[in-house]
Amino acid sequence: MSIKHFFIAFLPYINMFPATMVCFAAARNHLRYSKRRICATLLPLCVLMSAIIAFTIAYFSQDFSFLSLTSLIVLFVAFHRSTTLHVSQALALYVLICTFSSFISNFSIVFDAFLHPQNNLVDFSLEATLFNSFASLLFYFLVSIPTARRGSFLIDNLPMPRVWWTASLVAFSFFIFNMSVIIRRYSTLHTNRVGAAYLTILTLMFILLLLLCVIFYFIVTALIQKADAEDKNHIFMMQEKQYDALQRYLDADSRARHDFRQTIYTLKELSNEKDYAAIDEYLNIYMDALPQKSTRSYCKDRALNALLNYYGHDAEDHNIKTSLQIRLPEKLWIESIDLCSIIGNILENAITACSEIPEEKRFIQLIISAEQGRELYIAVSNSFSGKLKMKKDRYLSTHKGGSGIGLFSVAATAERYDGTANFTHDNNVFYSDVMLVNK
Repeated sequence: MSIKHFFIAFLPYINMFPATMVCFAAARNHLRYSKRRICATLLPLCVLMSAIIAFTIAYFSQDFSFLSLTSLIVLFVAFHRSTTLHVSQALALYVLICTFSSFISNFSIVFDAFLHPQNNLVDFSLEATLFNSFASLLFYFLVSIPTARRGSFLIDNLPMPRVWWTASLVAFSFFIFNMSVIIRRYSTLHTNRVGAAYLTILTLMFILLLLLCVIFYFIVTALIQKADAEDKNHIFMMQEKQYDALQRYLDADSRARHDFRQTIYTLKELSNEKDYAAIDEYLNIYMDALPQKSTRSYCKDRALNALLNYYGHDAEDHNIKTSLQIRLPEKLWIESIDLCSIIGNILENAITACSEIPEEKRFIQLIISAEQGRELYIAVSNSFSGKLKMKKDRYLSTHKGGSGIGLFSVAATAERYDGTANFTHDNNVFYSDVMLVNK
């Protein structure tokens, strides 16, 4: 065993460190630990594994594929455990980066085959090793910024495991393709036009994977923007109804104040005549004719107040007992549209659930409170029929045509504010607990 052979075996494996860091770039908003701590732990781990694998390969002069697979599994576990990502999201990211790395490895083999046509893969040269390392680092550098921006956007706004499992399967298919077309005898590439055909196919597959990533991003982005627009339009529609109701009240109140002078004249005449029975009857008629205010003041946030009025009236129409306690902090840094989205989704689910049980059992309790101005707590409890659909820890929609994405939307919004969203049930009561950091 020579230092050269050890170095040739060591360099490709140490590239796993920057590859894994690209995965962390996409998961930057979901890290369990600080970036410094992650780097301080991951780098020694990569160096140690790379050194052990390189020593084994160089000493025995054999390619131990199972060691490579083991190292990939260890790094994936370390990556997943260092983030709060769902396993499907972590796997999709990791497999995609590994797949691009496998493309670069195959290109490096082609490069080595044209430099040393008489050699085989076991004689992988130092020049090809340096080419592989340089190409890998260049690729990781080029994709790190778009991955940190675009990739993190998808991770933050697409909490749908089924989509990520599918993405993992597609990326893994390309990875299997790369593993199956590895050239071990370089002379194969120099037979007729095999080399040109192989390089063309490899390039086309690489470009195809890039295009699939871009298409996936734009399709998902369009769907997310459409869902956000529909959510906002739904909230605006509810607010518009409340504003219309408030305007009708103001118009009626204005007419009542305009006619109040005539009322005073009438009461004065009846008083002069000492006709107290007529005064009493007139006052009863007048009070019945006064406009009744249908809009309540729950909080100072106008958008949220309109939303609570909408669902409050909706609950009354369904004969649901409601208890709303709202205490917002003086300075609310949370976007009003996000707060309305969270509370709207929860209350809409609660009213739908209550509508399925007898009227005497229907209730909704909502508490919004602030702790020292730094955290905002939203707690909702509502009665329901006791029938649930669950997949692992996830609650699914029980209604025909329901997407079940409402609670996912609440959880995704909470994560954007460094918060949490927990949903539980006990017998016939469903609990929604959301915490947002108010900063």
